[in-house]
Amino acid sequence: MDQRQRLRSVGIFAGYMLAAVVICMVLGWFAARITTNRLLDDANRRLARVETGRSLWQWHLHKPRDLIAGRAFGHAALAHNDDTLRITSQDGTPFELGLPVEDALDLAHWPILQVQLESSAPGTLGLIWGSDLTPTCQIAVASALTPDTRTLRIDLRSLRWQPVGASQCPAPGVARMLRLTLQIPASASAQLTSAALLTTEPMMPAPGTAIDLPSGHVEQAFVRGGNQAMPWFRLPHGLSAENMLSLRDQLLARWPGALILPAGATPQASPPISRTTLWWIACVLYLVALAWLAARPIKGPPRAWLEITGCLLGPLWLVIGLHWGLYPTALGILAFGGGLAYAFFIERRHLPRLWRWPTTGRDWLWPSLTVPVTLVLIATRGHALHPLPLGHVLTYFAWAWLQQWLMLIVLLPRVEQMTRHRTAPSIIAVALLFALLHTPNGMLMQLCFIAELWWAWCFRRSRSVLPIGLAHAACALLVESGLVGGLVRSLEVSARFFL
Repeated sequence: MDQRQRLRSVGIFAGYMLAAVVICMVLGWFAARITTNRLLDDANRRLARVETGRSLWQWHLHKPRDLIAGRAFGHAALAHNDDTLRITSQDGTPFELGLPVEDALDLAHWPILQVQLESSAPGTLGLIWGSDLTPTCQIAVASALTPDTRTLRIDLRSLRWQPVGASQCPAPGVARMLRLTLQIPASASAQLTSAALLTTEPMMPAPGTAIDLPSGHVEQAFVRGGNQAMPWFRLPHGLSAENMLSLRDQLLARWPGALILPAGATPQASPPISRTTLWWIACVLYLVALAWLAARPIKGPPRAWLEITGCLLGPLWLVIGLHWGLYPTALGILAFGGGLAYAFFIERRHLPRLWRWPTTGRDWLWPSLTVPVTLVLIATRGHALHPLPLGHVLTYFAWAWLQQWLMLIVLLPRVEQMTRHRTAPSIIAVALLFALLHTPNGMLMQLCFIAELWWAWCFRRSRSVLPIGLAHAACALLVESGLVGGLVRSLEVSARFFL
């Protein structure tokens, strides 16, 4: 190689690295932008609830599944009729009903518990609350029940709480558990309709009184919040997605009723708009289009574009559109599964490539170089490794293998056709698609992009996905064991990232 060729190679490599750095910065900005929009949407929905007279914490009790574990803790039987939950005592002893709590309750600023309840016989209602940082507190009789009872309003501040296995109980504050304790005669029944926490404190009166958080001084915000039931806290400018969520969690851990706003934003009360019907129509059209493309594939240059779009449109909609929440939905499963099934169909004649064995030992070595890099990150930015369940480890190896099959065997050859087999654009495009499938987890997106740049280069040398799938799984499991909670917030993607 002469001097001119060496200079050209150095220039290409420098351009390649510059493009990678710029894309990493854009991915971080993209994740922060999605997080900003999500925080503002959450604030708008919270404000809409309050302005329409609803509580931030309200439980509609219609069926057993509306309670913790779907049952009563004690000797009582649950049934439901006419959108009302009926609890029948079996032996007259006290039983508990757990109210589901997603994050935390603010019993300090929302201390009035209102319960819609009817009892067929005289009895009593007690309460239990607790959190991770305070002892569990209880009161055996918070209110008496009579057959004439329809609505109970209980001021939690006026009760004499007794500790469960502790020396004393604090005043009601942040709680992560709230249970109702009922005692009625044997065979008597109580009907529950709803429960809610109400406030006696002032709400934020005007947008101009939002509290702008100075960087790193959260305690000052709590002082300025006073006794408001729902103060508005605005985050500082320039935060990453991870830092915004970390600061949000700090604030809500101390003030669960607060409204958390991104920098420079002002909330506008807007209830959530359901687009489920529209998305179902779009999903059906997507699946019909995939079936049509599978039955009558397009010939010529557009074919690669259409096949890539068919494989990724459903999964990208699920992830980037934040449609993958705490629990999977039928719509999400269909959209994701449709794209994956289409990928299997168009590669059905080449499925043996999934388990093609590498021809040389170096083909095992090169992809695995990401493992020591991951260990260095754990040593410098992580924490001690914690064990992972064996079933989870084995499942993730299969999942990583499947991901790399989709990226490198299904998508990379088609991207190469589109770029006329130019190496750098093809690798960058596939790595970018891989990163976008981890939206909006900013740091994870960047790490996935960098790793896939390397793995795609390795694949072009060996054309074997097996060692790359193993390297991917090893790195991801190491990150989960030693980096999550440090450099990486979590391995969650889509709406699950915000939990």
